Amino acid sequence: MRRVLSVVILSLVMMMMPCLAMSQESDSSASVETDSVSEGSASDGSAVPSSRIVVRDQKKKREFNDKIVVIQRKPFMRRGRFEMAPMFYGGINDSLLFQVGVGGQMNYHILEWLYVGVYGGWQDWRAADRQTNGLSDAYNDIVDATDAIPTTSIVDGYVGGVVGFVPIYGKFSIFNSSVIHWDFSLGLGGGAVYTRANGFVGAGLISVDHRWYLLKWLSLNIGLKGWIYYEDIGNRKGVFTHWQAGIGIGFWLPPSWNYKSEW
Repeated sequence: MRRVLSVVILSLVMMMMPCLAMSQESDSSASVETDSVSEGSASDGSAVPSSRIVVRDQKKKREFNDKIVVIQRKPFMRRGRFEMAPMFYGGINDSLLFQVGVGGQMNYHILEWLYVGVYGGWQDWRAADRQTNGLSDAYNDIVDATDAIPTTSIVDGYVGGVVGFVPIYGKFSIFNSSVIHWDFSLGLGGGAVYTRANGFVGAGLISVDHRWYLLKWLSLNIGLKGWIYYEDIGNRKGVFTHWQAGIGIGFWLPPSWNYKSEW
């Protein structure tokens, strides 16, 4: 009897063991499903698969990165290009003179901020019109009032070279409809001026230029140039200055450019 009872108890235990194992598996799977649902649940409580969450996050990151521009390409490049700039100039520092001339400058831009160039011009038109002698009304008034001829240095032409750099580059918005880019450059150089008293005289050159870029190959240029030289004029000798202000246009060659990573 005891043996029969032992066999029955052992049989019952062996029958219950699979049920306990199935119960543990169902509990563990339920906990996994609960965790996944809690991780992928939406705001309204509905479950969202984790793969969709990853795709959604990647899409948002890609859309955010598309809105960020780290480095913008410059709309106008100077490096490796020639600039040919004809200009009209007028003297501004001597009230006894009234001179209007034509000049031209050719620059080669070694870098975006550095260039070398040559410059020349002429402002004596007496060969075409004797009345156009470069003297102002103030000069004639002094002659009429004092019967004396003022001593002044008259520059008829000039030629020289310049080394310049561009410290400022910017842009200007017009009524929020278009943007014009500009720069400001400084140059130092030397050459010679042609004076009526002594012909060619060695001179130093100071150049200040302001450019407005209209097209890829065209700019509007405003310039100020000063020649500093020594001259002996009869009873007067010393250092003279001749300052000019002018306006012109710049033609750029080649008319377009290719971007490079190191620029």
